[in-house]
Amino acid sequence: MARVALYANVWRTKLDQAKDVLALAVRGAHRATTRLPIESKDFFMDSVRFFMHNPTSLKNEILSGVSISLMQVPESVAFAFVANISPVKGMFSTFFIGLVGGFITTMPGMVSGIAGGMVAIQKDLTSDSGPLGDMCMVDRVEWLYATTLLCGIIQVLIGVFGIAKFLKLVPHAVMVGFMNGLAIVIFRAQLTAFQTDKDGSQQQQQQQQIVDGKMCPLPDYEPPKDQRWLRLNEGQTWQVLVIVFLSMAIMILQTKIKRRLRIWKFSISANIIPSSLTAMIVCTLITKLIYEKAANKPIRSIGDRATFPGNVPMGHIPDVPWSEGRFWRVVIEKAVLLAVVGLVETAMTWRLCQKIIGENIPSHYCNIDFLGQGFGNLLSSFFASVGGSVMVGQTTVNLLNGSRSRLSTFVASFLILLYVAVAGKVIEMIPVAALTGILFVVVVKTFEWRTLVYILRWSIPLTDIVTIVLVTVLAVVTDLAIAVLIGIAWSAVSVAWKMASDTKVDEIKQYTKANGVTVVKISGPLFFGSAADVSMFFNETERFQQSTIELDMSDASVYDSSGVEILKRLVAEVCGKSGEGGSQGRKVVIKGLDRKSALLVTRSLKLANAISPSEPVATADATPYSARSTDIEINADELLLDGEQEKADVRSIVDDAYKHH
Repeated sequence: MARVALYANVWRTKLDQAKDVLALAVRGAHRATTRLPIESKDFFMDSVRFFMHNPTSLKNEILSGVSISLMQVPESVAFAFVANISPVKGMFSTFFIGLVGGFITTMPGMVSGIAGGMVAIQKDLTSDSGPLGDMCMVDRVEWLYATTLLCGIIQVLIGVFGIAKFLKLVPHAVMVGFMNGLAIVIFRAQLTAFQTDKDGSQQQQQQQQIVDGKMCPLPDYEPPKDQRWLRLNEGQTWQVLVIVFLSMAIMILQTKIKRRLRIWKFSISANIIPSSLTAMIVCTLITKLIYEKAANKPIRSIGDRATFPGNVPMGHIPDVPWSEGRFWRVVIEKAVLLAVVGLVETAMTWRLCQKIIGENIPSHYCNIDFLGQGFGNLLSSFFASVGGSVMVGQTTVNLLNGSRSRLSTFVASFLILLYVAVAGKVIEMIPVAALTGILFVVVVKTFEWRTLVYILRWSIPLTDIVTIVLVTVLAVVTDLAIAVLIGIAWSAVSVAWKMASDTKVDEIKQYTKANGVTVVKISGPLFFGSAADVSMFFNETERFQQSTIELDMSDASVYDSSGVEILKRLVAEVCGKSGEGGSQGRKVVIKGLDRKSALLVTRSLKLANAISPSEPVATADATPYSARSTDIEINADELLLDGEQEKADVRSIVDDAYKHH
């Protein structure tokens, strides 16, 4: 009965802890819904008063917001093409996730929008080779909205229950592999710029799609089909290459110009306009004035693939079969992958922001940013958008521009909406090759080139090199989320192997007492990885004939049930060995357990039965040993009582032992 009572008490404690966590989450949600309007009003008034007294900060925030919005236009359009959705939806996604994510955050100035890591997964739902390839394009996009909705719910739950703390388990090598894989995925998606229709035309002709004998409605955007690669002997190939390399050159060289241009009394920086916007303007002018007007040889532009009707986002509930089993099988898998990738990008950018602003913010604050990302994706899904996550490049530029408040992200988000409403015809003139060049530069900056240095110089452990290569390859072959999860699992196995190899067992014979003492010192972690080696040591030796066996664990820690089990087996074998005089009177003393190890060990009633704080036993050099925490003495006589003296409350026994010392 004592055993049953103990186990019941343990489960009761765990359930009480779960109830406390749930109650805390409910109270937080209730406070957020009731206090949000009041706190938002107070925040708005405080911000107005601050900027009234600091006009320079107001100017910097507005100008930074304008710059960020101009940077987001080409990437939003380009990533929309990667996801096989209309550029308008890409811009709307940037608006919603940028607005909500920029407001609900602990890192003001962090910019959100449609991002490459997430569209690399979203494109699987809209492509012909994906799990929805047998459906109409319109239906695929609706399923994508539903996936974004579920992704937002998962991210909100992660933020509410504080699961962000587990992101610290993501090793640096996995992060590097993630960035490399993301760069390769984006690069591969841009190769479509070097394709053309088989008939040689550039104008995208929408064709009525037929599925299961039924005519599908025409979507607002359909990815090009029946494409072929451009050949080197075609003039169009060199036209595209010129625009691609020109846009790349402008983006790289403009940022290196440090001189300021003086016009009368004004001094203007060469980087007052973002380099991506400069590349778009120059390439568009060359395309229109030279390729089309002078040479009459146009190349593919955004307007050839999609149109901007100049509307604003309207409310829309995803039209999907909510009760269909196939729907949930597909959507849940992709939603989890999207949530994982979005949270990894958020966590990486969050760490980067701390370095830029020079502040150390507790990691649990990142949960609020996850809430912002989740609510942003939720809102996007109800306005025919596909959400997104934090954008590393734009965030870095925003913070380097001096932005330290939410105003810059608000300005950028509303300007994105304004561009869609009034500047759609201008965006349609941008050549696709210019966007390709811009994203090629993003690829170059995203890829961790120091990975090659790590490999060539062998400057990091082999396991880390394998982790980087493994995550990079899996990100390209499968998807980013699976690559991250497998990379974490591989890193955990590698660390466990290293910890197991660090566990040492040494035997020291002592004769300072009348009957003699055998001291066995265990160093390192005792867990599932090292339990087998420790067990082998005790199984192979026959040197335990003394009356007292001391386990010195001052340099060891017990981590899991495998470590506890090996101690239980050791006690049973040593105390049960049939030497001269039998096992009567023989005992095992476990010395030097730290508090966590002691609490874990004493959950086993056989080990807890005979707990008694003992006198220090001399070590190898005859120096009195001072226990770290508690000492556990197990006698064979008491061990063979088979539970007659089991104690119901193990924790109180351990606490008494601490008080004694």
